[in-house]
Amino acid sequence: MCQGGWTINMPSNKNKDSPTHQRPNYNTEFLREPAKENSVFKDIRTILFILKATGLLPIYKQLSNYEVGPPNKSHEFYSFFVRGVVHGLTIFNLYNLFKPGGSQLFYSYSETDNINQWIEIILCVITYSATVLICTKNSKSFLKIINEILKVDEEVRRQFHATLSNNCEFSVKFIVGICICQWYIIILKIISATNQLTPTSYILIAFYAIQNGMSSIFIIFAAALLRIVSMRFEYLNLVLNGYTYAQQRKISKYWRRVGENGAAAMETFPDISLFTYRMHNKLLRIYKSINECCSLILVGYMGYAFYTITTTAYNLFVQITTNNISMNVLQWCLAWLCLHISLLAILSKSCGQATREANTTSQILARVYGKSKEYQNIIDKFLTKSIKQDVQFTAYGFFVIDNSTLFKIFSAVTTYLVILIQFKQLEDSKMEDQIAAQT
Repeated sequence: MCQGGWTINMPSNKNKDSPTHQRPNYNTEFLREPAKENSVFKDIRTILFILKATGLLPIYKQLSNYEVGPPNKSHEFYSFFVRGVVHGLTIFNLYNLFKPGGSQLFYSYSETDNINQWIEIILCVITYSATVLICTKNSKSFLKIINEILKVDEEVRRQFHATLSNNCEFSVKFIVGICICQWYIIILKIISATNQLTPTSYILIAFYAIQNGMSSIFIIFAAALLRIVSMRFEYLNLVLNGYTYAQQRKISKYWRRVGENGAAAMETFPDISLFTYRMHNKLLRIYKSINECCSLILVGYMGYAFYTITTTAYNLFVQITTNNISMNVLQWCLAWLCLHISLLAILSKSCGQATREANTTSQILARVYGKSKEYQNIIDKFLTKSIKQDVQFTAYGFFVIDNSTLFKIFSAVTTYLVILIQFKQLEDSKMEDQIAAQT
């Protein structure tokens, strides 16, 4: 045993309960004692509570450690009521946003700046409204995803007596960071307002912060689901890695050193491989289900985040090049950049990790040490099937989300930022010409 959170106990055909014939654990990176409560609920309990309280997820009931049930009538009514309030406030704020005087919420230098901030707010409203609608439509699918993950945990625990870890502690840290950033931005917005704010304006600012915050929290939820799936892929790969040629040589050397015979280790491969293949297919279905449920939401959020990062970088450029520098606006820009860049980074990392682990299984099987034709036939069938499978996490098919996504977004931001700066320079030159003509 060594540090980590998982245990692998492979069944053997010879003296299963004998400690002298038990293989040493070379790849037990995640050791942890089985917990009474399923680890899925422990690691993402906070984010699940927030999403259920805000109507993005149904208030399900936990039937057992490995099964959740649909919500009852009162919980369904609560979710329906919260969603109705959200849509009502969205319509109310859109109406007030387009009324005369809505521009008092913006601290801008020119018409170009104002237009950018209007587009940014509209994209935030559209993203959150789409998130609520899609979550309502896919509420049963999200419950099915949770149940399927729990079933995988149950079967792994039954087969290997292991409790799987998730490494989703980042979700609580991100939620705290999102709340701090949103409160900080609200205060800066109020301080930077050029005119005295009305009660309607306060409602608009508060709901805008809630919309942005809830959209961000849902992105963390999607990243947590992908992290959970990737950890289960990683566990199965860890099991199969014990049968690779290099690991078998280590095992054989170990048993020769202690005077025992470890040749029977490969005899468990047919049974273990069938179990891991079945779990791998289940995890692929979960992976694709998450992609189907979150695709449109990710398209909306990534478009909104891209535009926000671009306009924020543009505002920083304006602040640097103008004589009237506002410390409030500088802090506001830095808060936005930290929030959206960190969210895009954790989403890209989780998607890339899940995709990499799903594709690693075939690479490990290609290195499995097969002493007989039977083993090779099992491996060949899986490899043939995996060749036909295209494992990618996409934003509704428009583009692939992986570790390179953040770099691609920054490349696009740079291009669009140059365009905005050119518009700014053109607007300044026209203003100078008008001043010169008047004088």
